[in-house]
Amino acid sequence: MTHTLTDDEYQPLVALPIEQIVDLAAELDLVAPERIDRRELVSLCVLALVDHGKANGLPFSKYDADDLQELSQEDLDAIGRLQGLSGRATVPAVLKAGQKVYKTFSARRVDHPIPLMLPMLLSAVARAARAR
Repeated sequence: MTHTLTDDEYQPLVALPIEQIVDLAAELDLVAPERIDRRELVSLCVLALVDHGKANGLPFSKYDADDLQELSQEDLDAIGRLQGLSGRATVPAVLKAGQKVYKTFSARRVDHPIPLMLPMLLSAVARAARAR
């Protein structure tokens, strides 16, 4: 499998407990294999997040504004398309769409892994969204 994360993006995830990654995978309807390759599972989660975004949008809160600001315009446009936006995306427009999605996640579970881990995976998700 081709990994969807660069080494720099993957490095902070090495310190995460594997249970958090497995929890994210489960929320994305991925079945973790008996023998887990952390990087491969995270890469599958990134692709599943793109699919989830296409179907439902991605959850963002006001605290994600800085992470979104750091994206290139091309990456922000890709995230915007996942949010159902057309044309040139802006951080406020992506946040507004994402806050509606975020409400459904926080209503189900306060510590939902998708909104918690999305900021760490944002650039990889954007790159994967551009490619799909």
